[in-house]
Parts: sequence; C-alpha cells; structure tokens
Amino acid sequence: MKLLALRCPVCNQPLAPENEHIVFACSHCHAAVHIGDDGLTPMDLHYATPAAGATVTRWLPYWVFHGRVHITQRDTQGRGSSEGASTQFWGGPRRLYVPAWELSLKVAQQMGSAMIQRQPLPQPLPQPAGGRLLPVTLTADDARKMLEFIVLAIEARRKDWLKRLEFHLELEPPALWAFPSDDKGPVALG
Repeated sequence: MKLLALRCPVCNQPLAPENEHIVFACSHCHAAVHIGDDGLTPMDLHYATPAAGATVTRWLPYWVFHGRVHITQRDTQGRGSSEGASTQFWGGPRRLYVPAWELSLKVAQQMGSAMIQRQPLPQPLPQPAGGRLLPVTLTADDARKMLEFIVLAIEARRKDWLKRLEFHLELEPPALWAFPSDDKGPVALG
C-alpha cells in the first residue's frame, strides 16, 4: 500500500479529492491534478472557448479521441438498410467524445452520441478563472470501452432494425477537454 501526500503538485496546497476522482482541479490554483499509481501529477486539460457572452458556472470534462470507426459487419432485419448512411457517417476520421464525469450509463451514452454527431471543434482557451471543473471519474481506458458502447448505440438508433454489428476502433491517445456549461446544461462554443 502506498500513501500519497495530498498536496497540489503545482502550488503545494492541501487537496481533498473523493475516492472516485481521477482528475480534479486544485481549489487554490485551479491546476488539473491526476491521481495515479505514481502519485499526484499535473495533467494537461484543454478548456473549450464558450460563445461570447455565455455564463459559465461549471466545466464538463470529456475524453476526446481522434480516430476512425471501422465497421466490418452490419446485419439488419429489414425495413431498408442504413448501411450507406453508416458507411458515410463513419467513413473518415472523426473526433469521438466520451463524458468523463459521474453520469448514468444512459446519460453518458446520450451526451457522447450527441457530441459525436455534432462534431464540435473546440477552440482552446487559457485556464479560466470562473466556473468549477467537475471531477473526472472515468479513466482514459474506460473511456475507450464507453466509446464502443456509444458507437453501438448510434448504430442501433438507425431505422433498419440492427441485428448484428462488428467494428473496431482506430484511435490516437485521448486528450482531456473541459466544455463550458451553465446550470441548465452545456453552452454554445465560441
């Protein structure tokens, strides 16, 4: 068993993460801190620029992968085929988004699906002073597994009664992004 000194690796102030937190923001300097087997380390976190005039009360963390979804088999039970639409949608490289904070599986799938279908292109923002970062509770490895579920859910919602789907992911290592939100939900990007 290894004991960790819970001090920010950037400003040396005491930290109080919860057991399930993997990445969280220091309450003093707002640096992103990763809790891993090697202790506490600063982590790269990219903030997405909100639309002009947007009020941001919190930041929602997402693992963002760049890569491709290769569908190798897609069988349906009739009602037309969405294979062409599926091939066109996944035909090239994409940004693939996985919510990284504590959510139900259903909500995480819905939010990830919506982001993948919209394909927002976030513009980086220097670390903002306002709003709090929701702690990251999903590892990058688990985000990859969640991404498989999100891809399956996107394909299952097509109108051709999906019977069987086989695919594989070709992904670069993910980046951690924080997207702006207010008390009602995500806000538009700038």
